[in-house]
Amino acid sequence: MQYLLPAADIATAAVADTFKTIAALRIPDTTGLRGKLMRLLVSFADDAAADQMVAVQVKRIADVSAGSAGTATSVTLAKRDPGSAASRLQAYRNFTVEPTTYETEPLYCVELNSRAGVHDLWLPDDALVATQDMMLGILMAPRAAEARQVTVLAHVMEY
Repeated sequence: MQYLLPAADIATAAVADTFKTIAALRIPDTTGLRGKLMRLLVSFADDAAADQMVAVQVKRIADVSAGSAGTATSVTLAKRDPGSAASRLQAYRNFTVEPTTYETEPLYCVELNSRAGVHDLWLPDDALVATQDMMLGILMAPRAAEARQVTVLAHVMEY
């Protein structure tokens, strides 16, 4: 089943090159499910200053129980099909305390101008996957010492 994870008007960190988790998808330890990030859309507030670069990454925590999943606002995943059952995956946005155990290398990374946006779509076999007790985090960092207001929409699949 497919769901949407919205995170609207979230501030990045205000310190240059400091990553902040904007949104995340967690697969609970008890469900036996998998989650895939199928599509990622990122846009910035319309008052963004020109030529402010922002780094976007997707990172995975391989074992959430081994560290901290951070502190964030819980989000109900929106159903793409209104006839679908509610998702058993957990979603979060606007982290105030960062997760502590992200893997070192990102699964995805892109640099973009804050007047631009990104829309990436992965084929099912190429999608970014997390399994039981894992988390996929969408992180952003301004390249200058100024926070940016961002909106993220992640299309996820539960299977």
